Amino acid sequence: MIKTIRSMLRVPQVYQLFWNVIGGPRRSRILVEEYIRPRKGDRILEIGCGPGTIVPYLPQSEYVGFDASAEYVEQARKKFPQAKFMCERVSQYTLSQPSYFDIVLALAIVHHLDDPEALQLFQIAREALKPGGKLVTLDGVWTNDQSIAAHYLLARDRGQFVRSEEGYVQIASRVFSNVKPSIRHDLLPIPYSHIILECLR
Repeated sequence: MIKTIRSMLRVPQVYQLFWNVIGGPRRSRILVEEYIRPRKGDRILEIGCGPGTIVPYLPQSEYVGFDASAEYVEQARKKFPQAKFMCERVSQYTLSQPSYFDIVLALAIVHHLDDPEALQLFQIAREALKPGGKLVTLDGVWTNDQSIAAHYLLARDRGQFVRSEEGYVQIASRVFSNVKPSIRHDLLPIPYSHIILECLR
């Protein structure tokens, strides 16, 4: 059953429906208003953008999204022609202009990556950011005070590398000297624990 659901979520329309049902729009508004805090005209890079679900909640900006799924990118291009979407994994070689972006986003990505891959993501994000720029990540997290239901759902997440707060911060701190973690249990109407990292260059 779990494998079937994971397979279905690869279809952009199914993912979008699932995202709406579990409260994704409200979570996005909170992320933008309380953590990302973008300004009009910001240059924003999103690593693992999916079908571009965060775009409607951002002010007018220069947005570039990368995703490895051709289906997600095709859907995003049709829905948000004002933004730029690339179908590939981000690397140092795909970013032609280092120190260019005001904000880098990696939402629900790090818990899909093992430690070396996660470290590389943080390194790429730092290289992409202007001095004073910010990386914002969002992922599921293990906590001592989370509910049994939240633990159950996290254990069945598509991401196989859910970590504790210490685990996420430890990797991020190898690249960024200023890392601010926030734990939230209230971003979705279902029981779930999130960690948001604000990493300042």
